[in-house]
Amino acid sequence: MNTLTLKNTLISEINQIDDATFLSALKTIVDSRKASSENLSETYNYDYTLSEQDSTENNFYSQSEIMTEIEKWKNA
Repeated sequence: MNTLTLKNTLISEINQIDDATFLSALKTIVDSRKASSENLSETYNYDYTLSEQDSTENNFYSQSEIMTEIEKWKNA
């Protein structure tokens, strides 16, 4: 079942529900999904800002430095 079909099926089923408690529970699920997405965006933006700061301050490793460290770990 593709996404559009699933959405339409859910909408049809929800339209037939008269139980306010059940509908409230569904709304809670939908609201928590939205809040979760907003939190992810905030976290992403914060991490992005930190990485920009690290880059500006040359606080990073080059590919060759990483490869050297990997070889050290392999030989340890």
